[in-house]
Amino acid sequence: MQTNVKGRTTIRTAAMCFLASALFELLDLTSPVPLLGGMRSGLAAMGYHLIFTGLFLGMGIGLWTGKPWGYGMVMAGTAVYSIDKAQMLLASQTFYEFILQQFTSPSTREIFSVVPKELALQVMTAAYLVVVMCWWGFAFYIHRRRSYFEQAAG
Repeated sequence: MQTNVKGRTTIRTAAMCFLASALFELLDLTSPVPLLGGMRSGLAAMGYHLIFTGLFLGMGIGLWTGKPWGYGMVMAGTAVYSIDKAQMLLASQTFYEFILQQFTSPSTREIFSVVPKELALQVMTAAYLVVVMCWWGFAFYIHRRRSYFEQAAG
């Protein structure tokens, strides 16, 4: 008989989201990425996407199974994701190019071109900072529910 661990449904839902993220990284394998102050493509982009595929896959499996290493994987993934977003936000021109790349339809690009560049950068920077804060919130939640990983091991 299995005991019901507090937070199991939330953690398993997050696991499914990380597994889906791994799949999406694979689908974007050749997409250029903002990396070290420039937009990178080719092998650099593929390596970037493969690293994040592995990271998301590891986090998803670790969260789903509740193995003790899953806790460390979430913390490591949060650190890597945070560093990645910090390096992206520090290169404002590259970040702006990345934002423009996300808007592929001509009508969306046209609307975006009306917005002053500085305002667009401020709004998108704020949005990315909120996303990073959400990652840290999730990491804190996992820390609070670390017994999930201990009970799965026992």
